Amino acid sequence: MDIQTEYSSIEITAAVLILILLGIIFYLNWQLAMLACIVVIAAYLYVGRTIRRGRHFRKAQFDCMAKGITQASTFALQNLPVGIVIIDEHNVICWSNSVFRDWLPSDSDKTIKLSGFIPTLRIDKYWGKSGFFHEEIDGKYYRVLYKTLVAPKSNYSDVNSDELESYMAFYFDDITDIEVEKQKAISMLPALGFIAMDNIEDLRSGLSDIEYTQLWSDMNRLIVTEIDQHDGFIRNATEDTYTFSISKAAMLHMMESKFSLLDKIRALTTSKHIPPTISMGIALTEDTVKVQGEKAKAALEIALGRGGDQVCVYHGEEVKFFGGKSSGNEKNTRVRARVVSHALHEIMLDSDRVLVMGHDREDYDSIGASVGVAAMARALKKPVHIALSSHPTAVRKLVEVLVEHPDFQGLIIDEEEAAQFVTDNTVVIVTDVHRSEMVAAPSALKKANRRVVIDHHRRGSDFIESPLLTYLEPSTSSTSELVTELIQYFPEHVEIKHIEASGLYAGIVVDTKNFVVQTGARTFEAASFLRRSGADVSLVRHLFMDSFEGMRIRSAMLASAEEIENMAFTEAPQDAKNATVIAAQTGDKLITLEGIEASFVFYVLPDGGIGVSARSQGKLNVQLIMESVGGGGHRTVAGAQIYNMSMKEARQWVTEVAVSHMTELQRETKEDLT
Repeated sequence: MDIQTEYSSIEITAAVLILILLGIIFYLNWQLAMLACIVVIAAYLYVGRTIRRGRHFRKAQFDCMAKGITQASTFALQNLPVGIVIIDEHNVICWSNSVFRDWLPSDSDKTIKLSGFIPTLRIDKYWGKSGFFHEEIDGKYYRVLYKTLVAPKSNYSDVNSDELESYMAFYFDDITDIEVEKQKAISMLPALGFIAMDNIEDLRSGLSDIEYTQLWSDMNRLIVTEIDQHDGFIRNATEDTYTFSISKAAMLHMMESKFSLLDKIRALTTSKHIPPTISMGIALTEDTVKVQGEKAKAALEIALGRGGDQVCVYHGEEVKFFGGKSSGNEKNTRVRARVVSHALHEIMLDSDRVLVMGHDREDYDSIGASVGVAAMARALKKPVHIALSSHPTAVRKLVEVLVEHPDFQGLIIDEEEAAQFVTDNTVVIVTDVHRSEMVAAPSALKKANRRVVIDHHRRGSDFIESPLLTYLEPSTSSTSELVTELIQYFPEHVEIKHIEASGLYAGIVVDTKNFVVQTGARTFEAASFLRRSGADVSLVRHLFMDSFEGMRIRSAMLASAEEIENMAFTEAPQDAKNATVIAAQTGDKLITLEGIEASFVFYVLPDGGIGVSARSQGKLNVQLIMESVGGGGHRTVAGAQIYNMSMKEARQWVTEVAVSHMTELQRETKEDLT
C-alpha cells in the first residue's frame, strides 16, 4: 500500500466517525448539530485545501530535485575526464560526449566513423565482446575499455529478444602522463655487456713492447670513451676484456649507429698491417641481473665463435648481430687443435658408441669430415656409424664408393637406424654444422645425451644444446681441414685408408674452390698430410666430374643470369636433377666473372622449398645476407632454404636483402676513402 492509498483510508475513517458523532448530537439537540455540521464542513474545506497545497508543493519540490539530478548526471557524463563514444555495427559514431568530440580531428569526414580517430581499429575484432586495449594516437596514449550494449529497435513498440540491436561503447582514458613516465623508467633499465679485444694476442707477437702498449692504450681509450659518452659504467675484467653497463636508451642508440665503435677500433693502424678488432656480447632484456649476465656472456661467446669483429645482442627474445665485416685471420698456432684432439680422444674412450653426422643435403666437406672422425673412432675400436640424410645427392659418388668398399660395409646408415643406434652413453659428433635443425639425423641428435660439434662456420644463435666439446674455427677453410689436424694430434695412431684421405681432401678442395678461397698455410699442410696418407687425386677428380646434362643446364643458367649492383642472380630449371650441386657450381662460376662480387642461385628443393646457394669473392659477406632470410654459412659461401614462398617471391626477397647489404657496403667504402 502506497502513501496516497493510506491517506485515503484515513480520510474515510475520519469522515465515518464524524458522521456518527453528528448523528448522536442531532439526536440530542438538532440546533447544536446544525452548528457542528457547519463547523465540520468549514474545517474539511480548509484542511483539504491545505493538504492539496502541500501535495502540490512536495510534487514541485521532487520535480525540481529530479530535474537537478538529471542535469547533474548529464553534465557529469558530458564532462567526465574520459572520452565516451557509442558506435553501431557499421563503425558509425552514434553518440559521443564532449570530451571525446574535443579529441576528434577537425576534418569532418573523419568524425563519421571511429576509425577516423583510430586508423588501425578492426571493429570485427572487438564486436560483441568486452575488455580493454592500449592505443597510441598522435603522440598520446589511451587505455580503451570497450563493452557491448543492447537496445530496443526504434521501429517497434513492443520489445522482444528478436527486436534488439547492438552497439559498442568505448571509454578512452588518457594515460599519456603515466605512459611517458613508464617509458622513461624503461629507458633507464640497465643493459649488461662484455667487450673482448679478440685478436690482441695475435698482434702482440709482432709488435715491440712500446707498439703493443700504444695499441692497447688507443683501443682502451676508444672503448672507455664510447661507453662513458653514453653515461655508462665500464671496468677492466682482465687485460683484454671489459664489463660494462649502460641504459637501455643508450644501448638502442648504439644499435641504431650499428656500433660505430667496431669501425673506430678497426681504423687503428699497426706495423703488421692487421687491423685490431673487438667483439661485444650484450643482454638487453628484462630479466634479473644474474640472467642478463649469463646471456651477455653467452652472446660474447657467440660473437667470438662467429669470427670476432662483431656484436651479438640478446634483445628480448631475439638475437641480433652487428659488424662481422672483416674476415677471420688464420691462427698460426695449433695448440688448440692438439688440446681439442686429446679432449675428443677422452670423450670417445668414455663412450660405448660413436655416431657421426653432417648437415642435411651433405656436401663433400660434411661427408669428408664425418669419414675422418669415423676413422678416429675406428682407431679406438669403438662401434661407429655415419648417419646420412635422405637427400645425399651432392655426395652420391663418394657414398657409392664407401658402400661398395669391403672395409666400410654398414658404416653408413639412415636417420631411423641412427636413432635406434643411439644409447645413453653414445656420443654424437656433428661436423660442418652447428644448428640442430640442419643436421642429417635430428631425431638421433635429440635422443643423445653426449654431443660434440666440429665446424668452421660462423656461430649462429640456434646452437646445438649443451655440447660436451665445441671446436668452432671460422677462420679455417673447411671442417675437413680441422678434422685432418685432429687426426694428426690424436693420441692413438689413426691409420687412414686412401678412400678416407680422398674424402677429406675432397672436402678441402670443394670449400676452398681448388685452394683459391679462404686458404692459408695450414690448409696446404693439411692437404700435404692427406696426400702422404694416400689421398687419390684421380678419385677426387672423378667425384667432381660433371655430366653432359649438368653442363648443358649450367650453361643455360649462366646465359639467363641477371646482374644487379655487381651481383649475379639466376635460377635452376624446376626439373633439374642434382639441383643442389648444379646451383653451387653455377654460383662458383658466376663469381669468376669480372665485376661480379657475389652470386645467388635459386633452385627447387625435393620437399617443395626454395634453396639458395650464395657465393662471394670476399668483400660482401653472404653469410649475413643468408642469415637475414633464415639461412647461414660462411663469409664467402652460404645458403638458405625458404618455405611458403614461390620462386618469384623468394628471388625478390633475397634480391632486396642482397641489394640492401651491397648498398651499405658501397656507402661504407666511400666513407673509408674520404
